[in-house]
Amino acid sequence: MSNGQENVQVYEPVPTSRYLADHPRGSYYTGDYKLGLNFYSFSHNLNSWMNGSTDGATPIDTMQVIRFAKDAGFDAVDVTSYYIPGYDNASMPTKSDREIFEYAANIRKLCEELGIAVSGTGVKNDFADPSQERRELDVKRVKYWIDVAAEMGAPVMRVFNGAVPQDIEAHGWEKIARERIIPALQQCAEYGASKGVVVGMQNHGDMVCTADQVIRILQWADHPNLGLINDTGFFRNFRDRTGLDYAWYDDIEAVLPYTVNFQVKRKPAGANTDALIDLDELFTRIRYSSYRGCIPLETLWVNGDANHPKDLNEPPFGQVADFLNQIRAASERTKTKSS
Repeated sequence: MSNGQENVQVYEPVPTSRYLADHPRGSYYTGDYKLGLNFYSFSHNLNSWMNGSTDGATPIDTMQVIRFAKDAGFDAVDVTSYYIPGYDNASMPTKSDREIFEYAANIRKLCEELGIAVSGTGVKNDFADPSQERRELDVKRVKYWIDVAAEMGAPVMRVFNGAVPQDIEAHGWEKIARERIIPALQQCAEYGASKGVVVGMQNHGDMVCTADQVIRILQWADHPNLGLINDTGFFRNFRDRTGLDYAWYDDIEAVLPYTVNFQVKRKPAGANTDALIDLDELFTRIRYSSYRGCIPLETLWVNGDANHPKDLNEPPFGQVADFLNQIRAASERTKTKSS
């Protein structure tokens, strides 16, 4: 009960331990994983290029990032749609279909020439917004960028569930999830299936913070073309600002049966915290699962960080390559099952 409203369902999470018990660990995988680069790792530099800015971070364009990824030893790139000229977070594209689809085709062509895969793409959306008009526009936008994903050869389209809306107290988490988020996800998943593109919702510290919330939404939506982008930096108690002191790895493991792609981040409790991810623990948990897809990394910076992109004379090539090397080393070390 809240604000004088009756029958508002308060969100009470199911313990992650119950979900882990429902999915006992399988055999231990000792093979290789494809490691990918999420383009948001160069967000400051790509935004400088997209905005035509001469201030701040050194500009770099999408094709240059792809070439860097190949040279650095990545197996794949996750080409976030933000960095396709004509993309807009709040409207349909600002450039013509011809320009956008030509650019997507050129991404695919370059990746084929270089011998690097496209592991996915993504858009910004808010399916929890109280405005039905806004949600309908976002569904329309996602469908458009699914077409673009198919053109560039991206097998997965990443979407958000949405920010916690102002009317959460009046309606409750479950009602908003069932009546706003799920219908939008189902429409996108159905359209993606017609184009050969899987839709992956990302846990992002918004309406979806816990393994329990991930699993409830995916089970309620019940669509074979809908899964999870497993974001290692955003598992936390619902509405908490950070994930400090949270059992991140248990949640990461609990949602592995639903995972269609990853975003591996340096800090599991959030970019504003200091705790660093234990990559050996992460890979050990993944190796006990059936996940065999790509594992992209995403580096983030906040104001005050050393070597922030805006303070460098070039894009953060070294920092990104170093994180890749750390991930590759952990993947290699965990090929042998520890006792």
